[in-house]
Amino acid sequence: MERGKLSSAGRGGKSKAPQHPQDIFALGSKSTVVVSRDSEKRNIHKPSTSGVAERKREGSGFGSQPPNKRSRIGSPAEAVAPTSLEIDPVDLVPNVLQALDTHNSDKLLGLLTGSIRLLKSQRSKPDLILCMSMLYLTKIRPNMFAHEVVTQTLCTLLKREQGAAFKSKGNPLVFVLACNMLYAGHKDSNNWPDTFIKVYLDDALNERWWVDCSWCKCLVDNIVTAFSTKQPPPHLIPSDNTLGTMSPSGSGSPLMGSTEEDADNAELDYSVFPRYSSSYETVEALVLEAIKEQIQRRAAPDAMGKGFLKLLSATCGFPEIRMIAASRLEGWLHSGKTWRAAQELLAYVCANACAAGPSAPRDHEVLAQLARMRLKTKPLQNAYQACLREMVSESPALLRSVVTHTIYNELSNVRSPNNMAVLAALIHAQPQLVPAAMADTYQELLLRTEDYLRPLRALTRECIRAARSDAQALLPLARALAQPPPHDPPQEIRERAFLAIADLFCCCCLVTAAQRIMFVEGAEVYSKADNWPAESERALTYRLCCEAPLSQNTLLRLIFIGLSKDIPVSPAEVFELIEQLVRRACALPPEDSPLQVDKLEIADYIFQLCQFHPPDNITLPAGYTAPSLAITSLYWRGWLVLTMLAAHNPHQFAERAAAAYPTLRALIECCITGKPSIEWVSGAAEAERAEAERAAILQLETHLAAASAPGKTPPPITDHSSRLLAQLTLLEPGGAARRPPAGVAEALQTLSSQLRLGRLLCRQPALLLQLVERHGTRRAMPWLHQLLKHDRLELSVLPVQCLCEFLSAGGAGGAGGAGGAAGEASKAGELCAHVRRTLQTEEGARAVLHYYMHRLAHAHAPTRASATRGLKLVLSTSDDATELDYNSDVNPESWLPLLPTLRHWEALRGEALRRVRAALLVECEPAHLSAYLAFLAEHCAPDELTDTVLDLSQVLMERTTVMAHVLPAERAERCAARHRALHAATTILYTHLRQVLSMGEQPEPPEPMDESEEGASTWSGGEKVTLQWANGRRATLHVVIAHAHLKLLCYGPSMFDTNQEMYTWLQSMWVGADAPETLIGESPEEGVLLPDWLRLHLVRSARPALLEAGLRGLPAHKLALFIQTFGMPVASMSALLSALDACPVSAVVRLGVERGYMAQLLRVQRARGATGGAAFAAVLKLQRAHAPPDDTLFVEAALPEEACEAWDCAPEPSRATSHAALLATAFAGATSYSGDLDAGFTQLNTQILEEARTGGGPATSAALDFLRGVAAAAAGGGAADALCGVLARPHYAAPLVRSLLYAAPRGLPEICNALLARTSYVRGPVCDALRAGAGAGAGAGVGAGASAGPLPHLPPAATKEQIIAAFESATASTLEEIGNHIIETQDTQVVVDAISQLLQNNQDGKYDLIKEEPGRAGAPASVLSGSTLGCGLLLDWLAELHRETLCKLMRVMFVSGGARWRPQLVTLVAQRASWRTLHACLAHLLTPDGKWAARAVLEFAETLVNSPRIWQGRDRATPKHHAPDDTLRLTHEQLDVLIRYVGSEAWEVQQAEGMEGARRRIEARLPLVLRCCGAPHALLAAALAAAQSHPLLLLLLYMKVPKVLQVLRESSERPSAQELKVGGEELRTAARASTSATDRVSHALLTALAHHAPHAHGKDHSHKAWRIESAARAVWARVQGAGERALPLAGALLRGVRARHHHHLLAALEMLPDRELFAAPASAEIHGILECFLTSHPALSSVVSGEASASAAPPPHALAALQRRRAPPDELTWLVQEVEAWGVRRGGAWGGARAAGAVARAVAPLAAHAHAPLRSAALSLLAKLLPAVPDTQPGLQAILECLESPNMEVVLSVLDRLPSLVVGLQEHGAVLLARLFELGLRSRAPVDTCLAKCVAAINLQRAC
Repeated sequence: MERGKLSSAGRGGKSKAPQHPQDIFALGSKSTVVVSRDSEKRNIHKPSTSGVAERKREGSGFGSQPPNKRSRIGSPAEAVAPTSLEIDPVDLVPNVLQALDTHNSDKLLGLLTGSIRLLKSQRSKPDLILCMSMLYLTKIRPNMFAHEVVTQTLCTLLKREQGAAFKSKGNPLVFVLACNMLYAGHKDSNNWPDTFIKVYLDDALNERWWVDCSWCKCLVDNIVTAFSTKQPPPHLIPSDNTLGTMSPSGSGSPLMGSTEEDADNAELDYSVFPRYSSSYETVEALVLEAIKEQIQRRAAPDAMGKGFLKLLSATCGFPEIRMIAASRLEGWLHSGKTWRAAQELLAYVCANACAAGPSAPRDHEVLAQLARMRLKTKPLQNAYQACLREMVSESPALLRSVVTHTIYNELSNVRSPNNMAVLAALIHAQPQLVPAAMADTYQELLLRTEDYLRPLRALTRECIRAARSDAQALLPLARALAQPPPHDPPQEIRERAFLAIADLFCCCCLVTAAQRIMFVEGAEVYSKADNWPAESERALTYRLCCEAPLSQNTLLRLIFIGLSKDIPVSPAEVFELIEQLVRRACALPPEDSPLQVDKLEIADYIFQLCQFHPPDNITLPAGYTAPSLAITSLYWRGWLVLTMLAAHNPHQFAERAAAAYPTLRALIECCITGKPSIEWVSGAAEAERAEAERAAILQLETHLAAASAPGKTPPPITDHSSRLLAQLTLLEPGGAARRPPAGVAEALQTLSSQLRLGRLLCRQPALLLQLVERHGTRRAMPWLHQLLKHDRLELSVLPVQCLCEFLSAGGAGGAGGAGGAAGEASKAGELCAHVRRTLQTEEGARAVLHYYMHRLAHAHAPTRASATRGLKLVLSTSDDATELDYNSDVNPESWLPLLPTLRHWEALRGEALRRVRAALLVECEPAHLSAYLAFLAEHCAPDELTDTVLDLSQVLMERTTVMAHVLPAERAERCAARHRALHAATTILYTHLRQVLSMGEQPEPPEPMDESEEGASTWSGGEKVTLQWANGRRATLHVVIAHAHLKLLCYGPSMFDTNQEMYTWLQSMWVGADAPETLIGESPEEGVLLPDWLRLHLVRSARPALLEAGLRGLPAHKLALFIQTFGMPVASMSALLSALDACPVSAVVRLGVERGYMAQLLRVQRARGATGGAAFAAVLKLQRAHAPPDDTLFVEAALPEEACEAWDCAPEPSRATSHAALLATAFAGATSYSGDLDAGFTQLNTQILEEARTGGGPATSAALDFLRGVAAAAAGGGAADALCGVLARPHYAAPLVRSLLYAAPRGLPEICNALLARTSYVRGPVCDALRAGAGAGAGAGVGAGASAGPLPHLPPAATKEQIIAAFESATASTLEEIGNHIIETQDTQVVVDAISQLLQNNQDGKYDLIKEEPGRAGAPASVLSGSTLGCGLLLDWLAELHRETLCKLMRVMFVSGGARWRPQLVTLVAQRASWRTLHACLAHLLTPDGKWAARAVLEFAETLVNSPRIWQGRDRATPKHHAPDDTLRLTHEQLDVLIRYVGSEAWEVQQAEGMEGARRRIEARLPLVLRCCGAPHALLAAALAAAQSHPLLLLLLYMKVPKVLQVLRESSERPSAQELKVGGEELRTAARASTSATDRVSHALLTALAHHAPHAHGKDHSHKAWRIESAARAVWARVQGAGERALPLAGALLRGVRARHHHHLLAALEMLPDRELFAAPASAEIHGILECFLTSHPALSSVVSGEASASAAPPPHALAALQRRRAPPDELTWLVQEVEAWGVRRGGAWGGARAAGAVARAVAPLAAHAHAPLRSAALSLLAKLLPAVPDTQPGLQAILECLESPNMEVVLSVLDRLPSLVVGLQEHGAVLLARLFELGLRSRAPVDTCLAKCVAAINLQRAC
């Protein structure tokens, strides 16, 4: 009644929306349905049929299907089909409520079934009104849907349609609606219909549309209660998003459209309890039927889908299902498609297994099936073990069955590889029950008739191996085995069973028993049973048991237990026990000998415990032998155990083990030194060993992997996939020392510090001695110092070598230093005293001397120095051990005399002498060598004399450089030390030769030393020779000894040789008349006694006897070689030349020497004072050397055959007539001489030289007469050809004049002066020889180059005026000589001032006057005038005298009208002056009041800019866009002056060459100007100066840098518009001939526009073409003349491109102003364009007419309104669009620059308007307008205002348009991008996309 009242009160127009209560909600978590309150009310009592008919007429999709398309026969809906009614969804609720009110059940069923059928037909896209109506009915009357017919009809919505073929799950709304309505109708029922089970199985086996849907859980969770399936813990189910619940439509509620988070957080309110408790068998039958049918249809494991496995998981409550699943689980688990679902199924099977009840037998079979599974991957094994652990934890009764089946499987032939892991997992879950179950199984098997002991022992051994980490893990098993069996065994097997159980018991307890016996465990373990002993005595008793020595037998027995295969104890466990025992024993005091070991085999046994053995069940390939590998961790721990054993057994075990195992030796060294061992060197060998180890391990692992999976190809084993590479290492304990890992090294250091291993190892002297010897003498040994400073260490324990090393390394000095304490000093003194006491015994003295003196022959100088310090310290008698300075050098003279004072010197003599001889071969200090020689000469025994002489001979022969500083040199000072060394060497050789001669031919005594002894000389001395002297004595000597005697004689006698007795005797024995002869020699070569090098030494000595011996028998070719030796004394050279003169002519001629070089050599030697060689030179016909041509430089000339061999045969003298003919032919052009000119002049010069001895001859007279005739003819004005011939052939004339100069005939000086008078300006060798002849006659002492006239006399301190007068008096021939004389004798500064004044006078033209002389018409100007070369000499002298004062000549270099040499002076300034001077000079030149020459200043500045000194060290190949540095760094004032100089130069050139010349000159200077204008302010200063300097300069500057105009406009000091206006046709014409920076841009844009994608069509193509066109317009609109310059290219492109590109190019041309279009240069091009395109392009009509049409101006009313901006926004928007349409019609020209500017100024303020359409229209117009606007400031300000607007809509609008706007504002692109970036930083505006597009738009013309 209330409902009727409510509806009647609000009747009105019928609404299509149902009227539901306000609190309606969906069956989801949230509701977002909005019901309109304004909708009209309607009566819900009356059914409305008109609405249905009306919807049918409209063709709505809500109508029902035809009757013949209904459900198939047999479906649940078939029975109710006649009762279903067709209903409009809008009218469903009123009609249902009406049927309820009238109790019309048939109509109610018909309405409900009809609406369900309608919903089924709309399954893909259900009607929301219908869905909401059904939900509303479910909410208010849920029991209506519990009716059987309605339930069956709803189930048809959930049942899979046979004919439907959905490719996807589609819309889940229908499923969710049906499930929730079914649940609402049956939620209070305990017995649900079986139809639910059928539809559940149908969907679960197929698409699982609603089974997995989270919104259907209310129905699904109640259905699955029929299966009685237990849920496993969540951690056992694998997580996979694809297997989770389905979130409908990917978002929240299927009805209300909530978010995904709502779906995750949905909490549905429903109840779940058993619904099929009374129909268990029926449900089981239905499930089994469906499962078996599916299995029969899909037999293969891979054919089963995830849905089938999920159904099995849901129905695992049935035992048959568990059995089916367990039998097939292994295949499903290993399938790549179903392994996740199979893991879930495994968890369900384990969770639902029962140990009791009717299903227990089937579950035992299930467990047996699970035990037989062979899982191959580790994740599957872990999942299986986790499921078993959870199963036995929840149902302990199943434990026995699981253990039994696992053990049976392990004992079978098909055992699973993961049985041990399963048992371990079970023990971890049930640590007490599992061992008991195992024991029961063991006893059950042992009590059988068959004997199972052996397999059970193997199983127990595997268990022990699996539990190796826990030694007590098997104790519960042992206790369980000790329990009595469940029943008495039969009598016949009782004893066998007992023994078997006892054996297994021992296997379990062996490791634990060993640990208990060795007292490894804590004290509580031993006393917890009965608390004995008492707690007060427990610790002491435990210590007495534990702290006992470890015997060697115990250690060996434990090792054998681990190595035995019969005892089930792993080697690793035994190794752990041994390591604990050894560490415990090492902690005991070493005095108690806690660890006595003497068998070296223990090391091998320990490494056998560490060895890796492949599994026994693995068969390696035939022919392959596994390498010996060890477990890495055990291997290095084994080394640590050996180190501890060696530390406690240094005498019996350590020394032998260190020798046998290098790695142990290195570890011992590390313990002693505390540093890494020197044997751990990383090199090629170590890398090779590591690579071999890696390859061996990878190969073994590859074979193991192949054997583990037979029949399959395992994946390749690599470094990343290998499991053994990090766990194994090569077992080579006897190999080279290996570096341990970092952890092992740290553990060793910790053990050494805790257990004092280093101190224990130091008890063995042999180890220390070996360590010291391995370290050598070049390594610091601080560990030795620390060891010796230890208080508890006795010095007698340490070897002597260690003590000596401490002393020699500065131990005593360090102890007594400022940083040491008194105790350390006393320790050093005690050590020194101990070593000195050691010297009192023969053995100790031998050891000390051996250690020190062995180091005297070391190659390292500091080692030798430390040895000498140590010897001085131990041999000294002083008691103070700290008095020695360890930084000073100790001379052996301080300790060598102390050696004979030793008590056992006679026994030590041989050793000491051998060490001194060895030191003699190495030492480089001359004082030390002298001391060693003196010691050997004094103490050498006769039996060791031969060895001493051999070593001394080797030193003399091979160490010549060192001996040159030991023995006295030739003509050296009488140094006593050197003469003392010479005396010692002479004594040794003298004594030895006396001894040999006294022995005669007796064999020499045997070598007293062992050749293989370390430190001794092993040189045999080489070959021997038998010598015989004139007195009949014979001796057999080594050849090197004979050579040493002769070489020593070259040093001369010693000052200590009394009366030179020894030297004289030796000289008489080896040289002179009594020299020995070689009788028998081992070498077949002749002259073995006097080789060439020794002869050279004898000759070089310059001693008469030695010189004679060296020259005796030398042939000519060797003499020629000797004279070419450098450093030959004069006496020796004279003797050599005399010997050459005595050689046969044929031998000299065949020498083949280079004659020019030999002639020069002889001249040099004669200048030194050598005599002889005249005959040698005559035979070789030597002359002055001249350089041969390059192509014949190394060509060998054939030697002429000699007709005679007599030395005295002289060349045939030529007749006097032939001499005259020779001279006339050579110099006067005659042809009377027919012979060779070279040979003729050689003979002529030779005869002149020979005639010089006799006072003259025919040759001298002929040459002198010829020169006198040439001089007389030249003085008389004729015969100029002869004089020219003499000067033209200097290679003939110069030697001739020099020969005459040597002969010095009378009249030669007069002839030379006469010839010089005619050749005063000539330079060359002939004139030099003539001057030498003239000077020789005058007796002047100025040298060969002296002039004929005297030098001007100048006082020592002449004034500048005097020097200037001297220079002015010079002639061309005397200027250089006078200048050199003045420079050498006068003050440099005065000379510089004088030269500067001379240059100034030259520039002023002072020396250009013609001087009149009597008798002559006129004389040439002064040598210092501009027409001569005198100024060049002045400049050279000035540059060399004082470089920095060159800048003082600025008045010379930079004034107007300078001399021709001024550029040279400027270049010298730039190249030689410092930068400070150059910058000061440039600053002075650029002062405002300077009046310098413009060209000179500019060239100087360019020289500084382009100076090579600036670019030294910089890249020569500079990048393309590299900007040169501003090296001048001019100020604005200096730049202004520089620009004025450029303008001045331009005006000068313009007056001379016209405007074109001025343009060229300005363009040449512009690079200099632009280089100085790197910054904008500098560019502004340059532009302002150019505006005032020259109009063409400013125009060209603007063309090179167009932004000059912008800079000038922004400047406050900008010039007036009249100044900026380019005027004059002449200037325009000159500018057209130049290039502009915009030319490349224009050409690139036009070319890109003409060739832009001719085949492309579309928006991108047109947009890009518009951007290029806009860029071209912008360039031509803002740069004057840019369009006119690009007009020829545009015309050519217009003629060549296709028709569709014409409008772009022509539109760009419209930007040209009329004055440029109709100018003379462009008119011809324009006419050509018009002829081709006038008919097809009407846009050019305005150009042809020359007048602007009416449409050329923007709409006036629109422009005026926009300028006023008073109209409403909508009207302003329309006006902006009108202007834009006009501009588009104009083609983009916008009526010219003025009109475009007016429009831009009017529209720009509207870009930031709040009205969005107006703002968008304004920005669109600006994007098209800005390329045509000359002044872009209004547009820029408008865009910046938009970017800074607080209104985000304005910002977003400009961001959207900015990529198009920036095309017309590219000159402001940097400002816009920076402002855009700042906007992105301070706000959240999306600027990243806009930035990218702007950069792309700017980069469109990047190639320009």
